[in-house]
Amino acid sequence: MKQMYSIIAGKLASLMLALLAFPASLLGVDQPIVGIAGPAINMIYSFVARDAGLFKKYDIEPKLVVFDSGSVLAQAAMAGDAKMSVTSGPVTIASRTQGGDAIVVASCVNTPPYSIVAAKGITRWDQLKGKRVAMSRFGSGTDTSLRLVLRKFGLDAKDVIILQLGTQPSRYQALLAGNIEATIISPPLDLMAKKDGFNILVNIPDLKIPYPQQTLETTDRFAREHPQIVKNFLKGYIEGVYFAAKNKDHTIKTILKYLKTSSDPEILDATYQSFVQVTDYSARPNLEGIRNAMDEVALRLPAVKNPIPQRAGERGLFQIAQQVINFANLSGVFALTR
Repeated sequence: MKQMYSIIAGKLASLMLALLAFPASLLGVDQPIVGIAGPAINMIYSFVARDAGLFKKYDIEPKLVVFDSGSVLAQAAMAGDAKMSVTSGPVTIASRTQGGDAIVVASCVNTPPYSIVAAKGITRWDQLKGKRVAMSRFGSGTDTSLRLVLRKFGLDAKDVIILQLGTQPSRYQALLAGNIEATIISPPLDLMAKKDGFNILVNIPDLKIPYPQQTLETTDRFAREHPQIVKNFLKGYIEGVYFAAKNKDHTIKTILKYLKTSSDPEILDATYQSFVQVTDYSARPNLEGIRNAMDEVALRLPAVKNPIPQRAGERGLFQIAQQVINFANLSGVFALTR
């Protein structure tokens, strides 16, 4: 517990340093702090949109701050430091259950984009029993996804030793060092693992499990007090999603820049393709996925019993996504990528 508080304190301190370093002329609600849950491929859209100038197009210049996991980011969001978040649905659900006023305003990845990668001697699910399996942090999207998939293959979380080891690169290094027997990671690391001789037990997108993996979150209060800021961020972000689908070279450069991954052309191309394929271009939350996430979160937070009612403001924000897509004729862009 002390270690977790230390991690959270460190992240909040980093956030304050980012604020202090930000030019005074840009501080304020027009330049919101936006938290990004972890350096992972499904979180790259914010950087694609920023580097392509799409946020500026809508008169917003968000300060993007990367956190090790969604559960750590949630602490900053509940404290009011991060005005909006790119995170996962279970984090929002847990936050609301614990007294927060978080709301989901869009969802661009509605299935887990990960693979379960195991040590070279493990080729079957039953071989994971009693073994060490790593995710980022308890309560994060990787934690929830891992538990969901374990049950899908007949294992309970108690059948394995679940460890929290932070970022995906940290978990992969632990696998390479033999400190764990399996982990949950997304492209490009799962592709690198396969090249290194590790076994992919399952590519989770192949299971087509509805699940709110990558959501845009804010709070009731911020949405009420600054609706235009939320709408402008949403516009730039969603246009960035479509921009990524149409501009492969730009997106690959962004992946290399921010994920600092392998420059192997084969791995980069496969990473990009998997990235585009798991994206939900409607940007709307999947209700079945929300239910799946709630069921999983309820196993550790019994207070999650009933669906969280959707409010009128949230419905209005959902409509912004469709308006952006229609206005910019972005659906035609998506058709080009199919």
